[in-house]
Amino acid sequence: MIYFLRGPNSYQALRKTREFKEAFIKKTAGAYLVEEYDGESAPIAGEDFHSSLGQVSLFAKTRLVIFKNILNDNIFKILKENGDFLKTSKDIFVFWAREPEKPALQFFKKYAEKIQEVKTLSQKELDSWLQKKAQVWGLKINKEEREAMIEEAGEGAEWELENELEKGVLGGEVALGKKPPGSSKPGFETAKKPGFFPPGGFKESAASPFIFVEKIFSDSLGLALLALKEAEISGQDLQRLIYPLLWKAKQKKMPDAYWQGILAESAMRRNPKNIYEILERFILAIK
Repeated sequence: MIYFLRGPNSYQALRKTREFKEAFIKKTAGAYLVEEYDGESAPIAGEDFHSSLGQVSLFAKTRLVIFKNILNDNIFKILKENGDFLKTSKDIFVFWAREPEKPALQFFKKYAEKIQEVKTLSQKELDSWLQKKAQVWGLKINKEEREAMIEEAGEGAEWELENELEKGVLGGEVALGKKPPGSSKPGFETAKKPGFFPPGGFKESAASPFIFVEKIFSDSLGLALLALKEAEISGQDLQRLIYPLLWKAKQKKMPDAYWQGILAESAMRRNPKNIYEILERFILAIK
C-alpha cells in the first residue's frame, strides 16, 4: 500500500508521518517494523532502495517504510518497475516529495491509496494555526502580536512559531508577553499551564535544566550520558527533564529525536520507577 505526500511544507509533512507511525503502531499491536529514509540527510542508492522495498523480517508481520525526498531518475525507474507490487503489498510505503515532477505525480495517482498535499500556509492560515496552537497551550496572544510573530518567523514559519510558543510555556512566569525595555517587539503571556508541560514551567536558575539539555544534544554519547548523571546528582527532577529535551529536539528540527522523546515521556508516565533508564535509552536512540 502506498501513501503519497507532496509539497514544500516540512512541518506538515513530518507531522503527517508521525501520525502514520502512531496509527500504524496502535493498529498493529504486535510485531512490526518501522523504517525511515531521508534523501536530504543521507541520499539512498538505487540498490538500497530496491532492497528496502522487499525486505522480509523474521520478527515483523508488517512494515511501515517512510521515504522522505528520495526521488530521482534512478529511484523513480525502480519505483515504476515495482508499482503493482507496492500497491498490493501488506507493507505500507509512505513517500514525501517536496516538488514532484509530472511523471511522479502520474505514477502516484495510479498506484497510491491516498495523495495529500502539504502546501505552505497563507498568512491567514498561519494566523488561524497560531491562534489555535496558543489556545491549546494556554497562551494569550492578540492579533497584533500574532501578526508580528508571523512576519518575523519568515520561511519555515510553523517551526519557528512553535519554538516560540514552547519557549513561552517552558519559561513559566517569565512571560514573553512583556515587552523588554526599549523594545518594540511584542510577545505573549502565559494564561495557564497545559497538562503536557510540568506545572509552573521551567525557570532559569543555578541548576537550570537547559544546561544539561545542551550537553545531551551537543556532546558525544559518553558526554551526553555523563550530563544525565550530572543532572541527577544536581537534584534535577528527571521526569520533568524530558520537556526541555522535547523542546530542544523541536528547536533543532529533529523529528526522530522528538518522536523518541514522546515515547520516553509516555514510558515515564507508565513506569516512574525506571525514569533514569528510560532517559538513558532516549539518549542512546538519538545519538
